[in-house]
Amino acid sequence: MNTAGRVKSTILSPGHIAERKIGVEIESFYYLGNNFSRIPVNYGKQYSALDLLRDISEEARKNNELYSYSLEPGGQIEWASSPQISLWSIEEEYNKHIEYQKKLCKKNNIDVGHFSVEPISHPQDIDLIESKKYSLMDDMFKNTGALGPWMMRNTTSLQLNIDYLNEEDANQMAFLADAIQPLASILFSNAPFIEGQLAGHENLRWKIWNETDKSRCRILFDHNIKSPESLIDMYVDWLLSRKAIFIENPKGVFDEFGDTLENMIEVGSSDHLIDSAFRQIFTHVRFKTVLEIRACDRQQKGDEVVPAAFLTGLLTSEGPRDILLEEIMSWTDEDRTRLSKSAQSVNFANDGPKNKPVGHWLEYLCQLSLDGLDERSKKFDIESEKPLIDVKLEKLISKGTMTQQIQDEYKRSKQTLKSFIRENYLDLHND
Repeated sequence: MNTAGRVKSTILSPGHIAERKIGVEIESFYYLGNNFSRIPVNYGKQYSALDLLRDISEEARKNNELYSYSLEPGGQIEWASSPQISLWSIEEEYNKHIEYQKKLCKKNNIDVGHFSVEPISHPQDIDLIESKKYSLMDDMFKNTGALGPWMMRNTTSLQLNIDYLNEEDANQMAFLADAIQPLASILFSNAPFIEGQLAGHENLRWKIWNETDKSRCRILFDHNIKSPESLIDMYVDWLLSRKAIFIENPKGVFDEFGDTLENMIEVGSSDHLIDSAFRQIFTHVRFKTVLEIRACDRQQKGDEVVPAAFLTGLLTSEGPRDILLEEIMSWTDEDRTRLSKSAQSVNFANDGPKNKPVGHWLEYLCQLSLDGLDERSKKFDIESEKPLIDVKLEKLISKGTMTQQIQDEYKRSKQTLKSFIRENYLDLHND
């Protein structure tokens, strides 16, 4: 089997799945108590992100939890649910995580932040994990775009992983997910401040990712992958042509590799290099052995699972998905290009497909998503998942994004920015 065939086979390796499961990943910032300095990333004299990762992972292990943790390059900690059918099960897991987090943060005087872009610090104030992998990524991204250091150190996200039932299902779901990523990014924008200043109407995290590395980030449409027909095949060919950031041996040791991902994979026969190649692609929709959807911002406390529920309702329910597919297939390339450009701003009045405003399409998607969650509850005989999002979606549509709502609240407060954030948008755990 040639390299493209091996990669495609890995993507489709789960085979035909009878019951589709989903998983959610949520990242958070951590600060020294009563201080807007992020906690140290690496081991040292102060309690660090690595210490917190070790302790919270151990707490979960002792309690036989099925979810897991990992550390992002700037010390952000990512919580990852176990695969579940019901979003309620994911919400339950996340609430248990919050209990353990609160206990450890209180013990170590750590505050937790819930913005998707660091509101105060500049990337130069944030250390990286002491890792050859992240050193190589940092070096590359300094040369591929203006905002790579921001992405690595100063952003947090929500990521949704969805099983696909077969190749056709995977192709269609990836196409739909990619088409709606600009809209999802706008709706769930949660980055009101940057370097101690108002962000205005900028959709900051979308902007940061778009200016990290144009050759391996952005939406699939930007890489001429814009049809559900043979989408995985197109994705694999494109992936293999990308420059490798690093090569990883079976023991997890990283080194520089100055050639394509195809040639990197061909260096060894082990499939671990295919997995490594998947993790060197950062499009808003990407394949592993599940479909990973990455454009949504990390949300404020209590709303963390909302974007996952929104996307799940749209992408995993047959009726709404068929309606959505028919609609998006009618969009022209110009429609999609216009929408992607509009996603640079959180203004609902900006132009979207068919010269209808972004707000129109957000309302359209919200209703389809709620219909999809209704369909899921009947299909899987589970409690309706609509209460997870219906009130929140209505508020976002009527009052604007959290980016806008929080900025408006701040202007009315007459407080300093640090005081405003501390009183309203930090999860405080002081001794």
